[in-house]
Amino acid sequence: MNGHEMMSRVTGTGCTATVIIGAFLAVCPDPLEAATTGLSYFGLAGEKAAAQAVGPGSFQIALLDALYGCRKKN
Repeated sequence: MNGHEMMSRVTGTGCTATVIIGAFLAVCPDPLEAATTGLSYFGLAGEKAAAQAVGPGSFQIALLDALYGCRKKN
């Protein structure tokens, strides 16, 4: 299971998870695979964010930065 308990202490993480799933649905024809993969990326970003955050405020910013860092690199 991916993620971190800090994700439940920050407003908007559920909405962000929904957006991530939507983005994966745009490129993956299988809804279950898109949701699973999207939430896995989201959970991993949460773990990465928690490693550098000192509280909910810095976690929220670190989560956005971690999600940005998940993008495909050419």
